[in-house]
Amino acid sequence: MQSNSALRTLRDQGIGLTVSTVEACLEAIGVHRPRALLLLGHMRSGSTLLLHLLMTNPEVSAVGERGAVYASKADFARLALVTRILRGLPLRRLRYVVDQINHSQLTPDTSLLQSSRVRVLFILRRPEASIASILELYHTYYPEPWTPARAVDYYAERLETLAKLGESLPSPTVAALIPYELLTESPVEMLEALRVFLGLSRGFSQTYDTYSFTGKYGDPGPKIALGRIDRPERATDIQLSAIDIKRATEAYLKCHATLARFALPSLKSAPA
Repeated sequence: MQSNSALRTLRDQGIGLTVSTVEACLEAIGVHRPRALLLLGHMRSGSTLLLHLLMTNPEVSAVGERGAVYASKADFARLALVTRILRGLPLRRLRYVVDQINHSQLTPDTSLLQSSRVRVLFILRRPEASIASILELYHTYYPEPWTPARAVDYYAERLETLAKLGESLPSPTVAALIPYELLTESPVEMLEALRVFLGLSRGFSQTYDTYSFTGKYGDPGPKIALGRIDRPERATDIQLSAIDIKRATEAYLKCHATLARFALPSLKSAPA
């Protein structure tokens, strides 16, 4: 008798073949395969906001934070097909389908990130505001609040993972660095630089629609439903030990320095 693992492998192979076949059929009638645009960030980095802003361009679509594992190139075809079905866009010309990934266990292997079908946006937020927002998230929406030390553990580990991914990418043209602070404080410049990087003729709006997944898949807070960029308030004071402050700050500075080669050309003079 085949093991459950073997059966899952056969199932996944079958699904992969099916979605690839569907994409081939669509391409035969002129509906080309969209690229997968992966937003690689951390919790409370602004990835949900960025996803909604990207969707203001009709050539970009998404279904929120999927929580899916990308184990093969066929999973990018699955992302495209799921997005078309759930968004009701079976024949629309899509240049990009988007997913946000904020956890290391869901992040694709570096070899998959080097696929010609993939573009990556690294999104980072400064440590003080990130840690405060993570703690508020778990205090408000989850039964077991996180301690400051646990939030710092997550933040430091995630940024270390993002830095390693950035080091593994062979060319700076396949990824872009999106600092959360620039996205919220200089949105005109940030969104225009993104348009150029993605090769789109039409840009993005600072106001966006909300969808059935808004507030459910991704950021559960009320601000995402505002439909516009909302400049964050000053971070709530939190009690962090000197060691935790140092760990979080060092993780941010190291990750930012590593990913600096992906800074968009028109923004390279902006402060970290």
